[in-house]
This record gives sequence, C-alpha cells and structure tokens, in this order.
Amino acid sequence: MSIALRFSELHSILNVDTVAPSERIFTGVAPLDQAGPDDIAFFFRPEFTAAARNTRAGLVITSTAFADYLPPQTPRLCHPDPEEAMATLLEYLAMRTKPQGGAIHHTASIAPSSTIAKNARIGAGTIIGEHVHIGDEVEIGARVVIEDGVTIGEGTVIESGAVIRSGTVIGKRCRIGSGAVIGSEGFGFIERNGRYRHLYHVGNVVIGDDVEVGANSCVDRGLLGTTIIEDGVKIDNLVHIAHNVVIGEHTAIAAQAGIAGSTHVGKRNRIGGQAGLTGHISTCDDVTIGAQSGVSKSITQPGEYSGTPAVPLQRRLRSEAALRQLVELVPIIESLAHKFAPKPTDQLRDEQE
Repeated sequence: MSIALRFSELHSILNVDTVAPSERIFTGVAPLDQAGPDDIAFFFRPEFTAAARNTRAGLVITSTAFADYLPPQTPRLCHPDPEEAMATLLEYLAMRTKPQGGAIHHTASIAPSSTIAKNARIGAGTIIGEHVHIGDEVEIGARVVIEDGVTIGEGTVIESGAVIRSGTVIGKRCRIGSGAVIGSEGFGFIERNGRYRHLYHVGNVVIGDDVEVGANSCVDRGLLGTTIIEDGVKIDNLVHIAHNVVIGEHTAIAAQAGIAGSTHVGKRNRIGGQAGLTGHISTCDDVTIGAQSGVSKSITQPGEYSGTPAVPLQRRLRSEAALRQLVELVPIIESLAHKFAPKPTDQLRDEQE
C-alpha cells in the first residue's frame, strides 16, 4: 500500500509518544520480510521472529515484549497493543484515500421508485431495481445488481460484481465482497416418481449491522421465512449459508465452510475452513469448530470440537493418541500370534488323541 505519512502523525493516530525524527516520511506499509527503509512494518506474533531479526523496515510498530528481537539499528515504536495499532493505522490510511461526497456514475441504472441518499456513491454499470432504499454514505461498486425491495443501511460497502436479490435487508456498516450473492434461492426440491421438482423460495435474507461477507460467498433466502445473519458476523470468501439458517452475533466463519438449511449457529462461534454443518441442527454459544470438521448433530456445550463426526477436541486427541499406540502394538501382536500359533505336529497329536 502506497502512502505518504510523517512520523509526527503517528502520535495523534495511535495516541503514543514518538521519539524518532518528526519529519521522517514513510511511503508504504509492508510485512517484515518485504519492508524497505521507507516502509512501516508490524511485529506482534512470535512466528514472525525470524523475519523480524532480518527486517529492513524503516519503522516497526511492536511491543516491549518483542522489541529486543529487532536489529539494533531498526527504529521501533512500542505500543501496548501493536495489533490494535495496526488495525487503527490501516483504517486511517484507508479512510484517507476514500472518495468523499456522493456520486452516481452516468452508466448506472436506477429505478425511479428507489431512494438513494445524496452522499451515497454508485459505480459504473450498476443496476438498482424498484423500491430500493440506499442509506447515507453507502458505497456500491461497479456492475452490482440490486433487485427490487432491497434496503441497505448507512455506511455499508457493496463491492463490484455482487448481487443483492429482492427483499434483502442489509444493516449499517456492512461489507459485501465482490461476486457475493445475497438472497439467492436455496437448494430446495421435492422428489416425486424419481424426479425433482423445484421449490420456489419466497423468503428473504436479513443481515444485521457490522457484518462482512467475503468474495464469492452465497447466502440463500429463506424458503418461507428469513435467513438471518446477526450483528458483527464475519464470513470469509467462498462460504455457503443455506436457506433459513440463523448465524448468531459475532460469529466468524472461515473459507469454504458450508452450513446446510435451517441450522442455527449460536453467538460467538468460530467455524474453521472447509467445515460442514448438516441441516436442522444447532450449536450453542461460544463453540469453536475446527477446520474440515463435519458436524452432524447439535452441539449443546461450549468448547472446541474437531473431526468427522465432530467431537470435543480433547476426546479426539486422546483417540488419535490411542490409535497411534495401537499401531505400534501391531508388530508385537503379530509376533505373539506367530509364537503361540498351533504347530502342525500339535494339530496331528490332537487328531490322534
């Protein structure tokens, strides 16, 4: 990311004292191993210690616990919470380059019955249907499709190429990634005489405030009711949320996870990448589901779960340890079986007796 940031600005941005030359200008932010003399880098995790020892960064924002791992000549700014400092600085830089004021590209198509806030921004080639309401400071990228009856709350960003299907309600300060589809029809059919008949989904999707849906993720509309994504939920790229699912507030779902229809996920759940939850089950609050786990039954106790079928993590680890020990016993068992196996002479003696 290209920037032009004076060292003196960091005092007000991060609310910390600075001791380096106040007129020093930095032109970028970068990882420790890629940063150059004009870049700002961050160091707050032990797994980056090797990169920190050899960094060429012009400034490293870190904590007192990690500062001694940096080369002696590297300028550093110690912060009580360097990860929070990184989030604050990146937000400041992003907001500084954000276009100000409302603007509607001349190629956008907007139905006359829709209402667009004066300070909203609408990108090139975007199509907005009838009776849509777009709130203050909403940003809609290029080639977005927003169908009839959609409501989008203030400060929300819809990135290019996203599709928001009819009747969807999106709250404040949300972010919908490029290529995401909100409100698509679910995987609903009835089988008669060996053939499938499509079920038309007449429900909708309601998304709360401060929700993020990653690129190319899909949230299906309810069959009869509503698919609900509560406040603060974070959904990664390539995630599928099926019809009538409820995702509890402040839950995080990593890439390629899938949640089948009518499942209710509790508050503050964490669902790892490629995990799958079958339909019509529920999880309680404060559950962590490991990557590639398969959840086939409801989870009623908080904690960490892993495996297929998913079980409490400690139980799975004990099972795997026991299995490894069992494998080590196989040669011993085979040796004993060979040692005590009946010999042909023993069998002949038994027959004669």
